[in-house]
Amino acid sequence: MKGKSALMAGVAAVALVASMQAGYAAKKTSDATSAPAAAAVVPAGPTTSELAARIQALEDALQADEAKAQGEHTRLSTLEQNFNYTTWTFDNGRPVVNSGDGRFSLAFRVRFQADFGSFIQDDAASQPNAQYKDLSSGAAVRRAFFGVEGKAFNDFWYEFRYNAGGGGGAESGDPAVSIARVAYVGIPHFRINVGVIEPAFMLEGTSSSGQLMFLERPEIENIALDTFGGADARRGIEVAYQYENLLLPGDNFIWTAAYTGQKTTAPGATAAGHGNLGDEGTQALSHLQYRFWSDGPSNALIGADYGTVLYAGGNGGTITFQDRPEIRTDATRLISTGSFGAAPTTGGCKAGGSTYSCHATMFAGHVAGNYENFYLAGEYAYFRDDRNYYIAASKANIHDHPEFSGYALEGSWVLTGEPKGYSVNATNNEIGGYGAPKVASPFSLDGDSWGAWELVARYSFTNLDWYRTVAGEGIAGGREGIVDLGLNWYLNNEVKLQFHDSIVHVNKQASIGNTPAATTQIGQDLNIIGIRLQFSN
Repeated sequence: MKGKSALMAGVAAVALVASMQAGYAAKKTSDATSAPAAAAVVPAGPTTSELAARIQALEDALQADEAKAQGEHTRLSTLEQNFNYTTWTFDNGRPVVNSGDGRFSLAFRVRFQADFGSFIQDDAASQPNAQYKDLSSGAAVRRAFFGVEGKAFNDFWYEFRYNAGGGGGAESGDPAVSIARVAYVGIPHFRINVGVIEPAFMLEGTSSSGQLMFLERPEIENIALDTFGGADARRGIEVAYQYENLLLPGDNFIWTAAYTGQKTTAPGATAAGHGNLGDEGTQALSHLQYRFWSDGPSNALIGADYGTVLYAGGNGGTITFQDRPEIRTDATRLISTGSFGAAPTTGGCKAGGSTYSCHATMFAGHVAGNYENFYLAGEYAYFRDDRNYYIAASKANIHDHPEFSGYALEGSWVLTGEPKGYSVNATNNEIGGYGAPKVASPFSLDGDSWGAWELVARYSFTNLDWYRTVAGEGIAGGREGIVDLGLNWYLNNEVKLQFHDSIVHVNKQASIGNTPAATTQIGQDLNIIGIRLQFSN
């Protein structure tokens, strides 16, 4: 710019001097060749100040043009840089697209679980009173998830998950829309989920289905998740608060609260056995957990959960406590309270004429910890149903509160030394949950690497009896204990094979009452061999 200005100033100065010299030479010639006369009128040229102003105007115009050109160049360079910085990465086999400015991301998720189950029962002759003599062995696609998740405008998180799998046997499958939610994460330590969600609830409910040590969660926990609104595919809203190092170095405080409705599947055959069936059923639930110690790979925590069925649904809504024996290749529930029925839409909880449930509540507590590659945990849950029981003989209505409970104790030992994983924070329900070990040496025939191996054991017990010998009022749902022994082979962080043997004992009488016919034992002992092949990224 300075060079251009100097050049223009020089040209102007030369032009001014040349014009002055030309005028002076013409005047001398005229004076020498002619008689004196009146002075000729010569037009006055631009003054020095006018020329300086013109030069300054030209400089300003050139400077403005250069600034505009520089701005356009900067903008184009920024766009080109951001375009070039949009990246594809693979996070544990998960394709992820990230924008150049870091405000957007898109990840593709896939989970596939193929199960095989074999029920080993005594022949019908040796168990003549058994309620279920021929459970169906076979295979089922337990889960077949495909979904996307990611970040939008830095403060929002989204997730969509489609499920083409489900249980086996008479059940046609789980809801197809498993998750469809938007989360706001712009407030430090908080997360708000809205849409089709899976709330953080119970001990293993905060572990991904792809990270479970066993083929299924404990029976008592499955009942709680389905009945009290904590399972996936729930329409609702959830608020979560998480703070690490809140009171002590290494601690982690988690609190969540959720209000949920029913699953995305409409009431009917595909929803059978998935908790309450009323399309207007609503639940409120809360999860509290505190990791009080950690040295990095090792952790110890305690937690509690509360849930309530606010309304079971006035049009066909029911509350039923039941579950299958921790495998899904057969849809049979070996223990079940049966349906309590739905509260009437009018008349309040004590309106008479039928048997129904007004609402239900539950409490649960858990403790868990791992020391490097060893893990132990225990959980207890208590259910209470508010029931209006109608006795036809006396035409009397009894408002009572049947109570049920269960617990699970479990442990694992990772033989290859990898520690159990613990999730401090997460955008989904895996907040504060335990996961699978990260494989140090993925399986390969090219080298001496065999993946990770884990031995697991669990005992779970569920009691769905309530005064079962009291005729007319009791509930003979049954009691079930399951010893699950398993070996998990993690070929890598995406592929897993599980081999499990479940030893099942069912104690169930034929009906309520204390007569010989009522107290006839219709339970049984059986073994279930379960195998799962899984890919999950």
